[in-house]
Amino acid sequence: MNNNKNKFHWNVETLEFFKELKNENENEFYRKVNEFVKYECVLEENETIEDLQTDLITQVINKK
Repeated sequence: MNNNKNKFHWNVETLEFFKELKNENENEFYRKVNEFVKYECVLEENETIEDLQTDLITQVINKK
């Protein structure tokens, strides 16, 4: 079993969009992340929607 957390590559524009949204409306940010990952992302082997959501949220929060 691989215990390493997956690290996904997100488009810079995607990160910027969600960063701005988070600054404007945090509830909307989480809702839109959920929708984006659910409807716009393609899961690969051993990935879950939750993995992608968590990684996207983390990268947005850590984005400078």
